[in-house]
Amino acid sequence: MTTYVKVGNLNEETFNKLKSILDKNSDDTSYVDIVNHVNKLYGTEFIEPDNFMDREWMDENIGTKWITIECDIDEYSSEVDLVIESSWAVPTQYLQKIVEFIGGDVVVYGTYEDDGYDPIGAFVYAVGYDDIEDYDEVETDKMFQDDDYMEEIYDGLYELRDSLYEGYLEVKNEK
Repeated sequence: MTTYVKVGNLNEETFNKLKSILDKNSDDTSYVDIVNHVNKLYGTEFIEPDNFMDREWMDENIGTKWITIECDIDEYSSEVDLVIESSWAVPTQYLQKIVEFIGGDVVVYGTYEDDGYDPIGAFVYAVGYDDIEDYDEVETDKMFQDDDYMEEIYDGLYELRDSLYEGYLEVKNEK
């Protein structure tokens, strides 16, 4: 599963809080050191390989049995992009934890897609708010054969993402 995440509504304080938990692997400049990241985010003390995150802990706290995170942030920005690879599911518990950890008016939103485009969909998470919806109008076999159809599906997927985000903004403005 690939999850394309935008962490938005960041100010300098919340940006720095996010950046502080996204230390990179020493051998790759774009991938996050997951053990260090999880320890900072969840307050755990995992050490590879002796005291490592087991599948039960990952399923319960991340929402999937494994995760990789790719990002490239250096200077302040009000929005940060993350690309998450995981097994079979959107890491919903992880996305909720990011929102809780950063706090404020931060919103996490984006899209997800399985390698076979089943499922494919969009989501929005913020403090006290969550919405996730599969984009069910996909003929998966056609996705691999017709570039125009694939473009049409992605246009619909991005419209769904934007619609969910607009729904979040409406609820936020009503509060």
